[in-house]
Amino acid sequence: MGLYKLFSYNVEVHYMSCFLSKATLFTLTTTVLNFILPFIIAYRGRGFWLRSHSFYEQPVVQFTYEYLLVAETDDPTVSIQCGATNESFGEFMRNEENCVEFQVQEYDVTGDKHNDVLDFKFYLNVPRDRTVTSLILILGLNFQLKSACPLQMQSLALVNKEFTTPPSGFKYFADLEFYQTAHLPCKHNLMHTKYNSSVFNYDRKKPGNTIDYILEKYYMREVTTHTKALYSRSQNGHTGSVQIQVSVRVPEMEVKYIPSLIQEIKWAWPQYLSLVVVFYWIFNKIKKFVFNNRLVMAWEILPWKKQQIVTKKKYY
Repeated sequence: MGLYKLFSYNVEVHYMSCFLSKATLFTLTTTVLNFILPFIIAYRGRGFWLRSHSFYEQPVVQFTYEYLLVAETDDPTVSIQCGATNESFGEFMRNEENCVEFQVQEYDVTGDKHNDVLDFKFYLNVPRDRTVTSLILILGLNFQLKSACPLQMQSLALVNKEFTTPPSGFKYFADLEFYQTAHLPCKHNLMHTKYNSSVFNYDRKKPGNTIDYILEKYYMREVTTHTKALYSRSQNGHTGSVQIQVSVRVPEMEVKYIPSLIQEIKWAWPQYLSLVVVFYWIFNKIKKFVFNNRLVMAWEILPWKKQQIVTKKKYY
């Protein structure tokens, strides 16, 4: 009749020594190395600390009803300026009577109380015997993030187009993108409002072109928005008017921020712990080899001899 394994258990062997001994020093050294070496390897391997983190969110974007449209013609002295800004642009506007109509519509397609599409339409009358050669459109937006890193700022959407032939219409379709040159300082229950001021605040004392001043001021920000053109189309013809349609879609955007200390620890802890387990197994093998081969002085106590030692101690 064959034999079958029914039960088994491990035999635990103890090694004992004095506190001031080579065996104790060896054990303390391996224990310290078991905790220090994994940290050094994980740290030197890069990616140990979480220096950057990101999340995706669809922002709340609304039109601030501040805009500036400049359509240049083949005559440098004749241009069409349209705008609804503050009083500082009063001297800048010329031929504003050619801005016949302006329409804006905000669409919430998904019904989540976030604007998904911003649609703008401009109708311009072109001066007689003149043709439009280029246009630049600056739209003011109210941009807000609400989830992980609260942010409130006034941003811009810019459209720039040059025409090789006289246009009668221009359609522009784009996505709004979030651009960062620095990570957001994500602080709990604290909204970032550093850039929550209108970019259209023009200083009359500043020399130079007004549009250049706005764009240079906006360029110096660490957080901006810009439009990424998907496609555009221009209609040609001398009709004496130009119809401009701009559609800006607001998708989910990636936002980068500086993680908190708790997030860094949560990121580093699994890396460190996994290496500690590996080194624990390696050092256990080393200690087993050292003590079994008696490379250091220690008393070996077997389970079946332990009772005899305890009895002798009581006797003495």
